[in-house]
Amino acid sequence: MFQNLLCNSKKGVTVVEIMIVTAVIGLALSSLLGLASFSLTQSQLMNQTAQAVALSQEQLEAVRNIRDGVSWESSLGSFAQGVDYHPSLSLDDPPKWQMVQGVEVLGIFSRSLIFTDALRNADFDIVESSGNPDPNTKKVLSTVSWSEKGRPHQVQLTSYLTNWRQ
Repeated sequence: MFQNLLCNSKKGVTVVEIMIVTAVIGLALSSLLGLASFSLTQSQLMNQTAQAVALSQEQLEAVRNIRDGVSWESSLGSFAQGVDYHPSLSLDDPPKWQMVQGVEVLGIFSRSLIFTDALRNADFDIVESSGNPDPNTKKVLSTVSWSEKGRPHQVQLTSYLTNWRQ
């Protein structure tokens, strides 16, 4: 009888051990699945950020192209300050970059450019505030924004362009 009781006891311990092992394996797998999901989300966000940076750089290159192609007064000197613009290719052959007012939507991304006068201090260094406007230098803020899983994201690049032909 004592041996019979001992055998039943071993069966019970085996079932408990199997339940514990199953719980540990389930916990480990759910942790790995959570890590994989987080990794995929971060990878997607990094990919979107790289695309946003490329779109922002493209805008700044379009502005440089416009500045280099025509006179300062008819290109950068004519843009209203604080107004959203975006680059667009003309229908000319070959096409040329032109600025259009408003925000451009490209898939999940929205992009715009804002032109302001660059400010300079008494030493003629560019400053962010409390300086004198330089009519031959423009500050260009390129912004690309998007939403990923309900969270807003934004990339901003700033460039200063000068009237290099003067």
